[in-house]
Amino acid sequence: MKARLLLPAAALVAAGAFAQEAEAALAAAGPPAAAFRCGGVGQADQERIRSEAAAHDLMLTFATVSGAYLADIDVEIRSGERVVLQARCEGPLMLVDLPADGSYEVRARGPGGAEQRKTVRIGGTPPARAVFTWPGS
Repeated sequence: MKARLLLPAAALVAAGAFAQEAEAALAAAGPPAAAFRCGGVGQADQERIRSEAAAHDLMLTFATVSGAYLADIDVEIRSGERVVLQARCEGPLMLVDLPADGSYEVRARGPGGAEQRKTVRIGGTPPARAVFTWPGS
């Protein structure tokens, strides 16, 4: 009789331990990653993205110091040491939805591999904006 009771009890303990391990793994992974959309090639697309910017946490703009827009920019966004977004933006404008309010470091790699870093604060109104400019080519 004792053996019959011990087997289900051991299974329950093992299931509980597995559930705790799964919860710990999810907590260690942190919040979900960011979502993004790029564009802004052409006047109509630029206007559309700008009109949609208020519905997102962050808008990034990539250009030369003379004002010409740039595309194909590698972007990485970090929350502390955790990378929440790593992407290539094929247009000069990028809309980003981040997993939580707070401070983020944005790294953008432009022409010739030159990297710039900016810190943005998410959670206010209007949404955060950052402009990255590089010397013209």
